[in-house]
Amino acid sequence: MSAILGTIYRNSNHVVEISRLSEMLKTVSHRGPCGEAFYVAPGISLAVCYWNPEQIISADILHSDYVPPDDQYPGSVLRTINGDGTVAVIMDGEIYNIDVLRRELEAEDHDFYTTDDAEVILHLYELLGPDELFPKLRGKFSVAIWDARRQQLLLARDRIGQKPLYVYQDEEKLIFASELKAILAHGNIKKEICPTAIEDYFIMECVPAPRTIYKHVKKIPAASWQIFQPLWGKNISAGNAWISEHEPRKYWSFQITEDESDEEITEEQWKEIIIDTLEDTVNYMKGGFIPAGAFLSGGLDSSIIVAIQSRWGGESIPTFSIGFAEAEFNELEYAEAVSERFGTDHYEEIVTPNAAAELNTLVECYDEPYADPAALPMMLVARLAAKHVTAVFSGDGGDESFAGYARHIHDMREDHLRRILPMFLRRGILGKLGDIYPRLAFLPKCLRWKTALTNIGLSAAEAYANTASYCRNPLRKKLLAPLFRTPNYTHSDISQQYITAFQKAPVGNTLAGMLMAEVNFALPEAMVKVDRATMYCGLEVRSPFLDHEMLAVAARVPSDLKIDDGLGKWILRQSFEPQLPSKLKNRPKQGFEIPIDAWLRGPLKQIFMTEVFHKDSRISEWVDIPTVRKLYEHHCAKASHDGRFLWSLLILASWMKRWEK
Repeated sequence: MSAILGTIYRNSNHVVEISRLSEMLKTVSHRGPCGEAFYVAPGISLAVCYWNPEQIISADILHSDYVPPDDQYPGSVLRTINGDGTVAVIMDGEIYNIDVLRRELEAEDHDFYTTDDAEVILHLYELLGPDELFPKLRGKFSVAIWDARRQQLLLARDRIGQKPLYVYQDEEKLIFASELKAILAHGNIKKEICPTAIEDYFIMECVPAPRTIYKHVKKIPAASWQIFQPLWGKNISAGNAWISEHEPRKYWSFQITEDESDEEITEEQWKEIIIDTLEDTVNYMKGGFIPAGAFLSGGLDSSIIVAIQSRWGGESIPTFSIGFAEAEFNELEYAEAVSERFGTDHYEEIVTPNAAAELNTLVECYDEPYADPAALPMMLVARLAAKHVTAVFSGDGGDESFAGYARHIHDMREDHLRRILPMFLRRGILGKLGDIYPRLAFLPKCLRWKTALTNIGLSAAEAYANTASYCRNPLRKKLLAPLFRTPNYTHSDISQQYITAFQKAPVGNTLAGMLMAEVNFALPEAMVKVDRATMYCGLEVRSPFLDHEMLAVAARVPSDLKIDDGLGKWILRQSFEPQLPSKLKNRPKQGFEIPIDAWLRGPLKQIFMTEVFHKDSRISEWVDIPTVRKLYEHHCAKASHDGRFLWSLLILASWMKRWEK
C-alpha cells in the first residue's frame, strides 16, 4: 500500500522542489506512513510514500547505474527505475500474483534488486508494453510510469478501480495523485466546481469517473491506462495545448456471454466451480498476513469469506462488525451466529447518533462529496479493525456479480410485465400514469407505484438506469438551482452510461444487462468508500469477489441460477449453505446503512439546519433552498421518507464548508 503522485510542467527545465512533494505526500501519509521516495528530473517528478519501510533505499546503494545529483535528493530516492534512469515506476496497491510473475521473469534472466511489486511492473513494461502488461496483473493497483525515452507518462488503474488516481491539468502543469487532497496541497490550483458533477452527485451519491467535482481534475477510469505526452521541444505558443492527452484505453471489462458449452454444466457442477474458484481466490490472497481479519456484516458474502478463512487453521480469525440500536438496521445477531459457528475472535461496536460527530472526519476522509450511507459505518468498522490487525478480507462485489440487490429482483418482475403487456398499454397508459403518479414515500413500499409505472413504460435498459438513480426527475429539476436550466449547461450523462453498459449484454438477457452495468459502471464508484475508509485508518482490505478470475466465473453462471423464487444470489447461497449457520438460510439482503430517516428527524436535525440552511452555506449556490426546506419539513413531519436524499445534501454542504475555503 502506498500513495503516489507526480507532476509534469510545461517548462521542460522546471525542477520541482522535494519539499513541495513532501508537503503533498503528508496529506495522504495514511496510505504510506513509513517513508518517502522521489524521482526528480527537469520537467517531471514522481513521489511515493510507502507502507513498508523496506521499500525505501538511499542513494548510495541505489542499484541502478543512474544516480541523480545528491542535492536533488536530500532524502531517499526511488529505486524502481531501470538501469539508465530512463523508466521509473511507482504504484499503490498489491499484485497477488507478483511471485509468479517474478519467477517467470527470473527464468528469462531478469535480475531483481528489491521486493517491490513496482519493480516487476517495470520489467514487464519494458518487455511487453502496456497492452500486454496490465492484463497480466492480478490485484488492485494504480500505477504511474514515466518513460523518458518516449517522453510520456502512463497512468493506469486496476480492473474494478479499487485504487484511485486523479489527474489535474492547467496551462502550466499536470499533477496526478492517489487522492484529490494531495493535488489541492500543491497550491496554485484552479478549484472551479463542475456543475455537471453536482447533478451527477445527486443522481449517484458520488461523482463517477472520469469526472470529478472540479472542472480541471478528472479520474483515470477503472480497467484503463492512459498516456500523457508533454510536447517539449515543439513550437508551443502561449495559447496552445502543451500536452498530448491520449484517450483512456480499456484492457478489461466484465462481459456476460451465452456460451453454448456452459449450457451443459449442471447445477451441481456450477456449485463446485463457484466453491473451488472462491476458495482458491481467498487462499491466493492470503499472502503473509496470517491470520488476516475479516469484516463480518452477518450477510451472505462476508460470512462465506469467513467460512473459507476458518479452514486455514492456526489462530482464530479476528472478525469485526458494526451494529445499530435500531433493530431494523442491526445485523449483529447474524454476525454473532457466524462468529460462533467458526470460532472467530469477534469485535463489535454499536453506532449511535453521536457518530454524527464523525461528519467532519467523513468529509476529510472522502475529499470528494460522497453520500453513500454505508460510508460512515465503513469508516467506523475500519477503525475498529485497525486496532487489532493490518489486513482484512471483505465480501464486496458479491451483490453486483451474483445479483444480490433488491433492485435486481424488482426490475426482473417489472421486466416480466414489460414482456407480456402490449406496447400501447405500457408506453401510452402506464408510462404516462407514472409521470403524474405522486411520490408517496410515506406509504408502504407496496403502494409506491411511481417508479414501477414509469419503468414499465421504458425499455429494460432505460428502466434500470431510472431505478439506479437516487434523485430522479422531476424532483431533481425542482431541486437544482437556476443555472442548471441555462442553455449552456451540460446535463449529466449517467443514465446514458448505465444504458450503454446494459446494452452490451446478450440481447434479451435483462439480468445480464443489469449486472454488466453494476460491475462496469457502478461498482468502481462503490469501492471508493472501501478504499478511502480503510486507507484512512491504516488498514488493507482484500476482496475475493472482485478478483477478475472470480468475476469471470460469475459472468458465466446462467441468469436463472442467480435469481430464483424471488431470492437473489441463489446459486451462491446453495453452494455455501451447508457450511453456514441455519439462521442465514434464505435471509434477504440487508443494506449496510445508517438509520438516516430517524437520525435526520432527531439527533442530526440541528446539524442539518446549521450546515444546509445557514446563510453562509455554499450549497445555496447549487440547490433551491426553498425546495430543500419544504422537503425537510415534510420529512420531519413523517409525511415523506427522504432521509437518503437529505443526507446527500448534508454531506455536500459539509464538504463545501471543509474544502471550498
